[in-house]
Amino acid sequence: MRSLLTMLGIIIGISSVIAIVSIGDSMKGVMDNLYADVGKNRAVMYVGNIDDMRSTDFFYQDDLDIIKDRMGEKISYIVPSESVRSDVTLGKKSIKLNMACVDSGYENVQKVKMLYGRMINKSDVERRAKIVVLEQNAAIKLFGKENAVGQYIRVKIDNNIEDLLITGVYKNEISPFLAMMQGQSMYEESYIPYTMPYSSDYAHYALDIFISEKYSVSSVLDEVGSLVAKLKNRQPENYYLYSAEAEQTSINAVLGGLSLAVAAIAAISLLVGGIGIMNIMLVSVTERTREIGIKKSLGARTKDVLFQFLIESATLSAIGGIVGTACGIGLVTLGSLFIPIPVVINPASIMIAVVFSMIIGVFFGYYPAKKAAKSDPIDALRYE
Repeated sequence: MRSLLTMLGIIIGISSVIAIVSIGDSMKGVMDNLYADVGKNRAVMYVGNIDDMRSTDFFYQDDLDIIKDRMGEKISYIVPSESVRSDVTLGKKSIKLNMACVDSGYENVQKVKMLYGRMINKSDVERRAKIVVLEQNAAIKLFGKENAVGQYIRVKIDNNIEDLLITGVYKNEISPFLAMMQGQSMYEESYIPYTMPYSSDYAHYALDIFISEKYSVSSVLDEVGSLVAKLKNRQPENYYLYSAEAEQTSINAVLGGLSLAVAAIAAISLLVGGIGIMNIMLVSVTERTREIGIKKSLGARTKDVLFQFLIESATLSAIGGIVGTACGIGLVTLGSLFIPIPVVINPASIMIAVVFSMIIGVFFGYYPAKKAAKSDPIDALRYE
């Protein structure tokens, strides 16, 4: 019982550290999956605050063509960041529909799992085709089935009633955590050609950009910012650039810092556990003074006694570390049953925790072991 109580501080400390590190790693994994859904090489460029705002400061189709031509393969996809919303009624069924404006090749930079039909192609964009690619749930709610290819829906765009041909149905595959964050939206999702609702001389406020994976996101964005500023006769700071990569790096740094800080606080209990081991080992040395005297009188060397007590304290601490590791893993696994987050347990952190607990045992057990080893055998034999 005394040994168990001695190990309790180590068990609590190690389990806390393991649980906190695992939670931090799990959250980083969730953020990685989240930004994989958004697009790690995705960026948005929009017009900033300009005192003498001009109509030419916004983005036009000619600007997109120039950027595509100048940047070449560095940019894998660029389109005005626009979407259109409309109520859609079919018989007695009605939904609210969000129509994201995309260019051909969108499925190459984002996850789009087509179930039926096809995605928007280059011809659709060039001829401003009145078509739509519906998400699976929208098709089911309107038509009572997934395969709605060839059907028409009527939408309202800029006070104009348009009949759109459904050319494809896709399934929206996002991570459970992202779905939980987004919550239940009142709008169903779909895609339309970005040229269909807007004329070539329409002024766009923002651009949706995907950087080629072969190039650095930050460096390419700097080039794009300089190019746009030159085209518009403005300064690069007049246009804001936001990248998913930069935001993910910032969030991971914050999560890492918080995990480290909380783990450091939890590690204080390891210090308390180490002091507990020292205390118990001092009591043990005192209780076994006569035993130490007998051993030394029979030929036990000073280092033999020293190693005996060091091994005892290290063993107590190591067992506490192993039990604490198991408790920490159990806590994280139990928590994952209530929160839809995949558990990430780093084997390296487990090894570090167990080895660190042994080091704690050796460090705090050294003084009692040294005291036992240096005891005089004659005085020890006389000890009552």
